[in-house]
Amino acid sequence: MASILLHCPLNISRSLGQLMEDFCLTWQQTHGQEVTIQTQPHRPDEASLFQRCLDENRMPDITVGHVNDFADLPDGFLAAHFRSLPGRYPIRKTLADQGFADPAGYFHPFVVIPFAMFYNHRLLAEDAVPGTWADLLDRRWHQKILMPDPYRVVSKVIETFIQMDFADRIDDFRENVVQTGAPPEVVAAVDEGRYPIGITNIAFARISRQKNTRVIWPRDGLFCMPQVMVFSRQAPDAALEIGDFLMSSKVQDYLAMQSFVPASQDAALHPLVAENHCNLRWKNWPTFLSAVGGNHA
Repeated sequence: MASILLHCPLNISRSLGQLMEDFCLTWQQTHGQEVTIQTQPHRPDEASLFQRCLDENRMPDITVGHVNDFADLPDGFLAAHFRSLPGRYPIRKTLADQGFADPAGYFHPFVVIPFAMFYNHRLLAEDAVPGTWADLLDRRWHQKILMPDPYRVVSKVIETFIQMDFADRIDDFRENVVQTGAPPEVVAAVDEGRYPIGITNIAFARISRQKNTRVIWPRDGLFCMPQVMVFSRQAPDAALEIGDFLMSSKVQDYLAMQSFVPASQDAALHPLVAENHCNLRWKNWPTFLSAVGGNHA
């Protein structure tokens, strides 16, 4: 039997899960092994499935999605429980050059999700739109920036990195931001003019019902969240084929359609991303894990 734990953003979780289930039906027939897929619910009262696996000392063969689940593991836990496979899943050169390839070979990005600012163009003239993340700290945005509920990953990650990069001004950011609702509700509120600025992942940010919103491409880059594949030591070698499927054109093209940055070099970027020369705000794996650790995200 092969077990998979899927913990991805709400807007792709169901579709990605269905793609994986369809592939795994064929995989099961080929290898004569059953596959189970558990999907992390997107409700604040639901316990972490990853934490449950830790508590029960039974890690899934493949963990797919948010890398922050791994940020608080004890020293040596990765090496003891997971497979190091450096270079097994090559990523596009632009991502590799930025340091998204994990040199230790545990985390294999299959997509990078940018988090975007967006604004209501009927409320803000073009010359009034913030051009950097630092601009969001200005007092003129007091209670005028809307993000999803505090427990949602996008809000946790954004606040974590604002705190890391602007440590002495995190209180200014918190005073300017209102955190409530799911990402679609954030988009609707900005679209309807209840807030001039919103923050969410780019797939939500680029679409609004009344067409009153536009994505902001900050000069200092977009904060982002890699989605990764991690393989346990007990995973059968054949399970690596499931990783190959996640890097296939069928999955990568689907992810690109969401305006995410697909990891495969063969997948074309969404025109919105390509035309705006999407610049991801990323340092390296140790910095990222340190930032989102300590239960920050």
